[in-house]
Amino acid sequence: MKPITKFILAGELPYVAALVFMAAGFYAGIEYKSEAPKVAIAERGAVILEAVLDRHDASPEIMEKEISQPVKDVLKKYADQGYVVIDSSKDEAGHYMVAALPGNTLDITAELKEAIKKPQATTKPARIPDGLTPPESAK
Repeated sequence: MKPITKFILAGELPYVAALVFMAAGFYAGIEYKSEAPKVAIAERGAVILEAVLDRHDASPEIMEKEISQPVKDVLKKYADQGYVVIDSSKDEAGHYMVAALPGNTLDITAELKEAIKKPQATTKPARIPDGLTPPESAK
């Protein structure tokens, strides 16, 4: 009977001391828990491929200036903020090909697209020369 009472009644240790140890362990667990990692994902390969195909006639210097450098700038911005940037890919159904992502993951693909977006050329309709006006239709 003695071992059961020792187990139930905490033996020689007073319950107040046991509660203090449990409270200290609980406080230490809250105080020293690690922060969740900051994760950002981007479809860098798809964004760069789309931009390169859109600028297929550009020189390597222009490719560096308009594609590579803006992508590097966006990635550096998030790395400086403490994010781990994962280069991911998406299939046709929109499913990511990354094994696991934390709940606070940030998708920066749209920002990459915006950074290297090609400026839209404004085109005006060609002026018809004076001697080449279309003939009037006979009614």
